[in-house]
Order: sequence, then C-alpha cells, then structure tokens
Amino acid sequence: MRKTILLLLVGLFIFGCERAFFEDEPTDTYVSNFEVFWSEFDRNYSFFELKNIDWDSLYDVYRPLAELAVNDDQFFQVLARLSLELKDGHVNVVSPYGVSTYDFANGEKPVGAENVKSHLFSVKQVGGSIEYAELIRQNVGYIHIKTFGGDIGDYEKIDDILEALKKEDGIIIDVRSNGGGSTTKSQTVASRFADKERLYLKVKYKNGPGHSDFTDWDERTVSPEGPFQYKKPVVVLTDKKTYSASEEFVLAMRLFPQVTIVGDTTGGGSGNPILRELPNGWTFRLSSWIAADPDNNTYEGIGLFPDVVVLNKSQNPLDDTDYALLEAMKVFDNQ
Repeated sequence: MRKTILLLLVGLFIFGCERAFFEDEPTDTYVSNFEVFWSEFDRNYSFFELKNIDWDSLYDVYRPLAELAVNDDQFFQVLARLSLELKDGHVNVVSPYGVSTYDFANGEKPVGAENVKSHLFSVKQVGGSIEYAELIRQNVGYIHIKTFGGDIGDYEKIDDILEALKKEDGIIIDVRSNGGGSTTKSQTVASRFADKERLYLKVKYKNGPGHSDFTDWDERTVSPEGPFQYKKPVVVLTDKKTYSASEEFVLAMRLFPQVTIVGDTTGGGSGNPILRELPNGWTFRLSSWIAADPDNNTYEGIGLFPDVVVLNKSQNPLDDTDYALLEAMKVFDNQ
C-alpha cells in the first residue's frame, strides 16, 4: 500500500533529463521532501536487486528520522545517511549544509603527482585534462589522463600526443585517480589503440516502477579511429580511484592485444547518474543503468581486476615509492 501511494505521489511530478520540474509543488516539509527523495530512488535507482538492498526496510528506518528533524542540517543528515546505505559513488545529496559522498576507495590516498614526475622529463600539458612526457630511465612515453570531463578538444589531441611519442618503444597511460566523466571522451582515446571493432560494454537502463524493470542490453563497441593506430606495447595504470568513465576506458583497453593493465582493482562505479531536485531546492543524483562487460559480468561495487596486481602500499608509512609505475616499467623490459 505504501509503495502504491508513493508511486501516485511521484506521478504528480514531471521530470526532465537533468533536473526535476514540478507541476504542483508539494508542501515543503521535511516529510514531503523525504517522500519525494525515497520515491525517486524507488522508481529510478538501478542497483536495488544487484546489491540486494531492501529499500522498503530503509524507509521504515529513515522516515521517522525525517519526522523528528527540527532543522535543515538534521534533515540533510537523514538524507545523507540514507544515501550512504547504497554504497554508490554516483549517489549524493547536495545542500547548503554539505554534500554526501560515498568513499568508494575506502580512504585510500592516491599516489602523489610529484612522485610520478620524478620519473619524467619534458612534461607537456594538454588543457586541464591530459599531460604527457617521457620516462627518464627508459625509452617509454607517459600519458596522464586526469579526468574524462572537460573540453572534448583535449581528447581529440590524442593523435598529436601519440605522434609526439611515436619514437618511444611504448607508452604508459595513467588513469589512477581519474574519477570519470564522459563515455564519448574515454572512447575517443581508446579508439586510437583499437585493432578492430570490439564489443566492450553493455548497459541496460531502468525504465519502469519495478526494481527489475529494465530495457534490453544496449551494446557499445569501440573501433579504430584517427590517422593511425598505436600498436606498440601499452600499459594502463589503475587504482581504486579509477572510476566511472575511466573504468569504461579500461574495459575497452584491456581487449587490445598490445595492452597490459597494471595496478590495483578499479573503484567499481558503473551507474550513469541522473540529477533530480527536491521541492526545497536541494539536488541529488542516482544511478540509472546497469553496466557489464561483454560476458555480462557486472562490476558495480566490485571493480575491474588488473593483469598485474600492485597495491602500491608499503609497510613503511614514509615510503612514497610508486611501485605500480616501477612494475609498469618492467613490462617494457620484457618486450
């Protein structure tokens, strides 16, 4: 009965692609805002069954807390705690009192940029998204892709970068701490290394009120593009902060015969978030699809495993050695 009533409540609203617009804005109370929040997730969130989450039980826990909230900060804490129950880095609540964010990396600190740069010379920047250089100790190029957000022009310059590094014996592509961005941009880079058209990703969208209501699988392929294909050895560096669109990049790259993935397991964030707005003006995101590799293996909350595992940790807290980078260098020694 509760779910039926809440679905009727959601039916009063009309939502656009990026934010919600209300025909008849409900009374702006903590309870009414909670009902909209819970109902939006109930209808549109994609991972309830995959993660075995009992959303009705969480309603019973958190709605009374919304009723007890006496100020905005307390109400924000209710929504934040509820959102964190999903253990999803694509889910957050944005308010004047803070932003709820799930730490999918479990507090792991990324390798410092200066530690990497001590191995490089002639570092060049491409916009705010990419930098490239040569290794000091080896005839190997290095490309650091900081994000797959930003200007598409940065990623279209991958051809110029590969041309500049063509004399090297191979390339290391570092996507550690890359939190994602656009699938189009990650695919643009990956296409320069493709040997042929390959299926690398499947997605199915949430498309109905039931927790099991999805479209059929939509298949995504990556094909050779650009003036030439890079066929020399490539190592892709990953860690637990490699997330979202950068994981899609890894999904594509690991299919190519000249590529080796080195580092830690990726973050496991595949949700394709959509944005919604509460009656009180606060916004929130929720995951709207399920993604899988070509063999239908989902990686949400699990991540993608590297070919060569390097946890990049040391017993000595003062040891800032970049062990993953050193392991990547060994790959070229064995070529």
